[in-house]
Amino acid sequence: MSSAEEVAEFSQWADNAQAVDQAHRVIGEIAREADKPVAVDIDPDRSRETATTGFARMRTDWRPGEGAEISGILQQASGIIHRMFPDAYLLMNELWELVRNPVVIMPSGEIKTDIFGWPEWEKLPSGAYVEDYTRLTAREKEDFLLRITTGLLEWEQKASTTWLEAMLAKGRWEEAMATGFISPTGRVTVEERTQRGRAYAAEDRYHAIFRAAVSRSAEQLVRSLERLGQRLKDSLTA
Repeated sequence: MSSAEEVAEFSQWADNAQAVDQAHRVIGEIAREADKPVAVDIDPDRSRETATTGFARMRTDWRPGEGAEISGILQQASGIIHRMFPDAYLLMNELWELVRNPVVIMPSGEIKTDIFGWPEWEKLPSGAYVEDYTRLTAREKEDFLLRITTGLLEWEQKASTTWLEAMLAKGRWEEAMATGFISPTGRVTVEERTQRGRAYAAEDRYHAIFRAAVSRSAEQLVRSLERLGQRLKDSLTA
């Protein structure tokens, strides 16, 4: 290999190494973007319409067509949680059946159900459920407490699985972002690499967000069941 070829090869290696270092830095900054407030450039004329310029162009609803898409994604995430924790939802609905009143469709007398087949329950005008926990006997409380206590072992493991899936999805997104960032050859600015990386990894990023949301839902479900178990325990020892 000639000296010129060696210099060219070393230069290419140095560029790739620099691109890798830049990719790690940029990906770290992008991963933290969700925790930062969104900054919007405000046109001077538009900013005069409101005393608080930060609200001048703030949207309060989804764009046309986005609402239905978001609802579908939320329903998919909720469906995953229902399929992963069927025994938990069965337990909760058995408890609610004792303390709540189902919504009845008149004149057929059929009980109204949600998209997952569980009964819908009567609510007050405020939106709170009509509930009477004095209907629960001590024996019923003990039964629910025991089922929650024994179920937590499996539920916590399932929640940990969703967290692992979220971490793997995040890792896949970071890898895709790095691949898109490093792929351009020649003298390319960091901004151009970042935009290519974003475009290349867009699908993986949304998947990582989705899996993180599922993991958070699973974690919150387990916490809610833990709190319910504690309240039942407290009511038995009061």
